[in-house]
Amino acid sequence: MINRVKIHFDQEREYVPLEAVRALPEFFKQMMAGNGLYLKGYDSPVKVKFKGERPDGAHIWELETMPEMIETIFTIQATPSFHVEIDYEVQNQKDNLLLGKAIDRRQTYITRQDPRNEKVRGNVVASNFLIAKTNIDFSKLTGVSSQVILSDIQRTVLRNYPQSKVVFTSASIHSDEIDLMKEHKKPIFILDTETFESFPTDEVFDPKKTFEDEFLLDDKVNEYKKKKIGSYIYYPLFIQMKEMHFFAYLSLETERTRIPSEVLDLFKEVERTFQERIMDSNTHILDIKQNVLNVSRGGVALEVNDMEIIKALKVKPTFTLDINFKLQAPIRMAVELRHLEEVNDYYRLGGRITGVSGDKKAKEIYHSLIEFFN
Repeated sequence: MINRVKIHFDQEREYVPLEAVRALPEFFKQMMAGNGLYLKGYDSPVKVKFKGERPDGAHIWELETMPEMIETIFTIQATPSFHVEIDYEVQNQKDNLLLGKAIDRRQTYITRQDPRNEKVRGNVVASNFLIAKTNIDFSKLTGVSSQVILSDIQRTVLRNYPQSKVVFTSASIHSDEIDLMKEHKKPIFILDTETFESFPTDEVFDPKKTFEDEFLLDDKVNEYKKKKIGSYIYYPLFIQMKEMHFFAYLSLETERTRIPSEVLDLFKEVERTFQERIMDSNTHILDIKQNVLNVSRGGVALEVNDMEIIKALKVKPTFTLDINFKLQAPIRMAVELRHLEEVNDYYRLGGRITGVSGDKKAKEIYHSLIEFFN
């Protein structure tokens, strides 16, 4: 039986619209002659064949194997040298045929440089996982030492903005802005407090409509006018454990309007550096073995059945492990989680290799072992 996988983590790809000038039927024929076309999101590969296009533009697909359930939307994917996805709305289904209307089509910026080696399965295992602790005492994690670390990072990164500051949250600190940051888990970046113009990006929360709906906007405009604040940015800092904990926020308030957009990028850098430092100091080694599904020069896929690894990845989506080829010394590498899916009784983990321990020779040995098992 072929079932849908449950997605637990999926690092977003950078997509662009699939070229409008490209004729889809011709593209499908090229892909079927090459690596093939597949139905996305199932625990086993479901190969599909393009059978034709109707006068109304709907496409007919023949499935090699019919999954247990097809939902109202299905996705056809192809990975030639880059990744392509086309979403369809189901119009009809009969036996192993699907009729669908294309509603979205997209491709990645980045092309796949290196092929995956599937032949390593059964010959290669992963072990000695350096992962985040999941039983950390939040009060200890956010103690004085963490506050000192954060303040030091903030002063270094924002040295050109000495008026910026770190505000540590407590039960006594309360404001509408803090509540909104905590609820939406996004920064607030107001360019002009007189008009309440927000920085134009989905990365920040625009509070103007909320304040309008609650009849607070005029009060807010007057409040900032009295404080002589023409522009401000508040950037929340969360620590990911079993759930997100609101720890502190970065603040910059200026009398002039339009704080430069680079401040948002600098605040992101503070957050990233702080998260790396605080989580790197709260890790431990898990001495177990997990199967390797495939490898490439730039990535690795694992079959994970240990829940401690899964819980740790939800806290910190990076880890270190040994890759063990038969009769070879272990190769230590750092990996960043790219996707995590639940497949029946195990998890399928895909990661990007961010570093190989040792000198240049260690990486060369790893590359040669990939070739050896081809």
